[in-house]
Amino acid sequence: MVTYHSAQICLNGHMVNSSFDLSPESSHPFCSKCGSRTITSCPSCGAKLHGKRDYGYVVITNSNPVESYCYNCGNPYPWTESAISSISLLIQEEDELSDQLKSSIIASLPDVISETPKTNLAVVRFKKCFTVAGKFTTDALRQFAIDFGCELFLKSLGL
Repeated sequence: MVTYHSAQICLNGHMVNSSFDLSPESSHPFCSKCGSRTITSCPSCGAKLHGKRDYGYVVITNSNPVESYCYNCGNPYPWTESAISSISLLIQEEDELSDQLKSSIIASLPDVISETPKTNLAVVRFKKCFTVAGKFTTDALRQFAIDFGCELFLKSLGL
């Protein structure tokens, strides 16, 4: 049976301590990469954040990325909310996109992160955006996809 050790992650999504429960002495109240406050549980429901995987006989340290949504309540973690908010604001600033395309891309952002029945629609919308938007916006959307995109989305875009 797989269990997870508790993690400490900053509000911007940087892993600070992947085994907070085993090594609390390695923890810090603020992130050394960005200076943001750190948390060890979901702000919405209090469930402990997932860190290192423990299979009972071996602990896997580098195979689990920081999760985007809480496994217990389904709400986005603060770093996911921040990324969606930030990229949404950037999309709104892009003069080359129609208001309709801006709205549809913003509505598709959660389907970029998690594989849903609407993920393929999100791929189509991103491809449309890539043909119209400026280089800065296109590069930012591509980086958002790389950082947060689910496997289906990345594969469909060739990233």
